[in-house]
Amino acid sequence: MELNYLFGRPVRAARPSADGRRELFILGAYPSALYVCWTAPALPRPIQAVAVDNEPEPFWTGDDEHERIEQWQRDVSFRESWGRVSACGRLNGSSGRWVKEQVLSPLGAARSQAWITDCLDIYYESEQAAVHLEQPAVREAISRLGIRPRCLLPHPSEAAIVREALAAHAERLGAEIRTARPELIVTLGNAALRVLAALAESSEPRLGRLSPDLQTYGCVGRVQVDGRSVAWLPLAHPGAPGPYQRAHAAWVQSRRTTGQ
Repeated sequence: MELNYLFGRPVRAARPSADGRRELFILGAYPSALYVCWTAPALPRPIQAVAVDNEPEPFWTGDDEHERIEQWQRDVSFRESWGRVSACGRLNGSSGRWVKEQVLSPLGAARSQAWITDCLDIYYESEQAAVHLEQPAVREAISRLGIRPRCLLPHPSEAAIVREALAAHAERLGAEIRTARPELIVTLGNAALRVLAALAESSEPRLGRLSPDLQTYGCVGRVQVDGRSVAWLPLAHPGAPGPYQRAHAAWVQSRRTTGQ
């Protein structure tokens, strides 16, 4: 099945942020996308967040979103009859900014020092996004305007991410870790934690799930990967629920206070 975003751009497999040895290896769940706010003729209100193209790199910060949107419009030969598109608040790059401010900065690391990647390598559509685009008026507008409809896979569960990563991406992820040869691996969220735990020959402690407990959150363990013992820091994903965000905020504050 050929996957594509609304307006026709193909869904492509993401590449990691680096191509050589890095001190830090950051593993997320799956890529985000380039989003636009679309105001279509005859629709009563804009659709605030429409995924239209691949994210430029894993955990993109969105700094060049206006240039990216303009380039995307040229790529799809965006027509005046389709309405207009614009940036959609702080959505583009929100996860990347979180990683920059809430992971890299507390660790005293620059993005250039990190190999950043995901368990899965393509974008998946959220349920909320699907609901907006499946409204009858929106579907009718897409058809009437001659816009190529989207063909995207739905947002997978945590268990599905783990299954797919181990079935189809274990070799890729292992090769990425071997190439990066990091001193520290950071997993973001439970899916990434479970994937790394399954890929590793051993780990200490043997974590089943990330805990928001303030006494244990942010504790560094060790993981044996490809015969190397590497420090492992399991952290929350940028989109984690409140208890994890509060535990993460406490960890960040602790790093700032102690300077470690």
